[in-house]
Amino acid sequence: MNRRGGWLAPALLILGLAGVALAVARGGRWALVAAAGSAAFVCGLTVPALVRRLPRKPRARALDFSHTLDLLRRAHDAHACWAVGLREGDVESLGEREVHEDRRRRGAALAQLASVDGRVHVSREPHGTYVAVGDFPYGAGVLLAWPDAGAEFTDPVADELRRLVATMRLAELELPEAQGLVVAKQLALAASGTQTLEGVARAAVELAQPLAQRGAAVVTLEGAGAGVHVVATSNLVDKRLAGLTLSPEAPVARAIHTGLPVVTEGGEDVFGPGVPERRRRERAGTAYPLLDGHVVVGALVLIGPPLDPDAPVADQLGGLMSELGPRLAAARALHEAERRGLLDPLTGLCNRREFERVLDRYRADVKTKLEPATLVYSDLDRFKGLNDTLGHAAGDAALRHVAGLLQGAVRDGDLVARIGGEEFAVWLPRTPLAEGLEVAERIRRGVEGTAWRWNGGTHTITISCGVAGFPDPVRDVANLRGAADAALYRAKQAGRNRVEKATAAS
Repeated sequence: MNRRGGWLAPALLILGLAGVALAVARGGRWALVAAAGSAAFVCGLTVPALVRRLPRKPRARALDFSHTLDLLRRAHDAHACWAVGLREGDVESLGEREVHEDRRRRGAALAQLASVDGRVHVSREPHGTYVAVGDFPYGAGVLLAWPDAGAEFTDPVADELRRLVATMRLAELELPEAQGLVVAKQLALAASGTQTLEGVARAAVELAQPLAQRGAAVVTLEGAGAGVHVVATSNLVDKRLAGLTLSPEAPVARAIHTGLPVVTEGGEDVFGPGVPERRRRERAGTAYPLLDGHVVVGALVLIGPPLDPDAPVADQLGGLMSELGPRLAAARALHEAERRGLLDPLTGLCNRREFERVLDRYRADVKTKLEPATLVYSDLDRFKGLNDTLGHAAGDAALRHVAGLLQGAVRDGDLVARIGGEEFAVWLPRTPLAEGLEVAERIRRGVEGTAWRWNGGTHTITISCGVAGFPDPVRDVANLRGAADAALYRAKQAGRNRVEKATAAS
């Protein structure tokens, strides 16, 4: 109503009240009924308008599971996927390949059956393999392209379908707060069987992916150097990222160091520079800091456009992240304590105890599979003279210098350990003797040819190596250490700065 007619409503109200008062004072019984009826009529007209003006709590919107099914279908190169039991109706995802109507009905029927009996159904048929999982009233199924898919293919698919069904149930809970609590409990349950950093992170990304309908990764700070390390990735994220240490300029590193979410868009990779180039343009996303109290311990990364903060999934992921932060902190503390027990404090290499544990484990594995391996024992030449001349601080620096050269000369999966004062061991699994001798010679040349500087001066360091191979020439793994030690002794006796190999008699 405009200002010119603003007096009309109060005037009518006063006139109506005066009329009711007059009817009560002078009228009879029916006049009172008429007045009461008029009041009820007016209330009937005005109450709906008043109710419409009252603020309402926004209703949670249902998640669009068609996107999730599309991701699942593409991840497994499947013909079709189904989700049944949702309040908004059943969902089907079909690829570019045409799927016969009978096969579509068959897949939807298996998903319905699984939703009732709660079992895993695997049906291998000439046109493909159906896998369906359910938990009443929800069910999900997939038609794989292979007619005779084995358990190595169907079991992982069944696990993903279970997570999808759990997400369907979770998404249709009425209260977003309850959804967050349920997700936190799911993480606690999934991570209860593991105390490792990788196990907790893996459980988190496997929950986050179906919830957010996006690829997920967990990134943590790496020790005192505050490097940023990718601990786990879901199956919709490039697997080559797992285990990488990221650049300090990466957007996810910025989220961790500032404690604020960071969103990348367009072609900007949320994992930053220096990571595998393939599919980088598809790695825009959001990095959410993970807190243990007030301390940032890592980040949950979701690939794709930012989430709507008012969507139910935001509350669900909030519950996940509130549970994940303290769990990651506890697992990392345990992980770092275990690592300290396995590492040499001076060089950062493995210590003798870890070296012997790895060899003992290999010795036990030899009973089931026979693989070649090579052990290299190395010892710095005339190290006592260096220590006496330049001092113990110089000796420690020289050991760290050589440790870095040794570590740089081996592959991922090989082991370098400091097993004595100036003595090192290099364990090369799945490596025959000829290749092991090449590694030892590369180590010798690298140490001799890399100048070591101390107090402004340049010094030459040399190293001697003894090499023993299994099963040729050493037939028993238990004799490898003795054979490598004997070969190292011969290298010292023959003039140092050389490589000697063990003999069959060793």
